[in-house]
Amino acid sequence: MNLITKLYWHTNVKDFVTGLSILSRGSIDEKLRWTFSLYDINGDGCITRDEMTDIVTAVYELMGKFSDPNMDTDGVRERVDRIFQKMDGNKDGVVTLTEFLDACRSDPEISASMAALDTAF
Repeated sequence: MNLITKLYWHTNVKDFVTGLSILSRGSIDEKLRWTFSLYDINGDGCITRDEMTDIVTAVYELMGKFSDPNMDTDGVRERVDRIFQKMDGNKDGVVTLTEFLDACRSDPEISASMAALDTAF
C-alpha cells in the first residue's frame, strides 16, 4: 500500500470536508496550520525530515505528469533537504509549528510554494 492510499484510508469524511473548507475559505494562517498538520503524519507536533519526504513524494506521485519532470527520488530528497534546513531554525532535527510558520512567512522560496494554497482553491 503506497503512502497516498494510506493517507486516503486514514482520512475520514469530516477531516476531508474540514480540510477543503480551510483550503477554500480559510485565512493564510489557517491554511499554514492545516498544511503543518498534514506534514506532521504521526501528530506529535513536529515534522521530521522523513515525514516531509513522505508528503512531498506523495504529492509528486499524485500530480503525476503534471509535476516537475525532473523530480525523481533524488530530486525530492534534495528539495526536502533544502527546505528542511531553512525551516529547522534551531537545527534540532525537527520542525515545530512555530518554525514552520516563521519559515513560511519569511523565506521567499517557501512563501512562493505556500502561496499556491491561496490560488489553488
